[in-house]
Amino acid sequence: MSIAFYTRLPLHGETQFLPGDSRNRGDWNRPGAPSTGAVSSFAVGDDFTYIDYLAQIARGAEIASFDGVLMVNGQTSEEPWMVSALLARETRRLKFVTAFHPFALSPWCATQMAATYQRATGGRLVWNIIQGGSDAVQHAIGDPAAHDERYARASEYLDVVKGFWQNESFHYDGRYYKAAGGGLRGPLRKAPLPLICTAGASEAARDLGARHADYYLMTAEDPAVNRAIIDDVRGRAARLGRKDLRFGLSVDVIARPTDDEAFAEARRFYDAGVASGAVAAAAARGQQMSNTYKRRRTAYYNDALPAFDDLFVAPHVWSGFGLIGIPPGFALVGSYESVAQRVLDFHRIGFSLFFLAGYPHLEEAYRLGEHVLPRVRAGLAATGTAAAA
Repeated sequence: MSIAFYTRLPLHGETQFLPGDSRNRGDWNRPGAPSTGAVSSFAVGDDFTYIDYLAQIARGAEIASFDGVLMVNGQTSEEPWMVSALLARETRRLKFVTAFHPFALSPWCATQMAATYQRATGGRLVWNIIQGGSDAVQHAIGDPAAHDERYARASEYLDVVKGFWQNESFHYDGRYYKAAGGGLRGPLRKAPLPLICTAGASEAARDLGARHADYYLMTAEDPAVNRAIIDDVRGRAARLGRKDLRFGLSVDVIARPTDDEAFAEARRFYDAGVASGAVAAAAARGQQMSNTYKRRRTAYYNDALPAFDDLFVAPHVWSGFGLIGIPPGFALVGSYESVAQRVLDFHRIGFSLFFLAGYPHLEEAYRLGEHVLPRVRAGLAATGTAAAA
């Protein structure tokens, strides 16, 4: 089973410190405090802007031998598709995982845009089809559809996109979409369909991934939990006649030369979260968070504020980021060798695509590329596993 490594572009500002801290790079910080991070006082017309910083990370990721970068589409973030278009010419081979909501673009618009992007970049676009973290978030941005309806709509959306891509004259009569003869023609037909990623813990999300995804994505947690989800979604795909579904894991990384140094950096984040009240606030609003968060809170956090050491749900798998407002919530924490071994452990249970990132993203992309990925690749070589995109 081949394996690929992606990192992340922070489209909502850097997180070297807690979210909103004025020392972070980018201008997503709390108003009123003196801003000291790079481009944290950005003004239109500046010579060096936040997109230039993202370009630095993208080029650094490419130099550090990552295969691609993940871009999260948040309500307050830069728009991923635009960023990927701007940075395609700043890089040579890096792939861009572009997250978008099906309600935001018609199937034909997405097909035509993607075909143009693929032709221009040599096939470096990956789609992450997202449905929103909650009904409230979706309603805020103009999508009135309920949770399960969003997934049913997304399934039809991908039916239509694939139909347009594979046929010059495609016809479709669905609940949400209809087509009467559209499709890619001429040179656009040379473009490869983007790889498709989906995610989500619900029954509807698992069904969508089983039917349409090339990669079903998860965030890290107790490896036994991740393994159970893999088995479940793989079984759903098999019942649909699919045997090619693969799995991706998103997890932050705090890697240092020794375990003690890595634990000290994780403790710095957590102590800051306790001191600022972020940990207590996260625990208090657990009932207002997503079902995934509430499940994790019950399993890992309980109601009392846990001690730092209690947040390790498995060796070197730390859940502390979830309590201080830094998604995806879990991190691999340890020495370069320890982190590499945990990546290999997750690979053994079925993951072949890894999204690994640290804070700040630029420096940590180099650290991961220089110290962790070579150790993972050496471990793969020892077992005869291909480390290729």
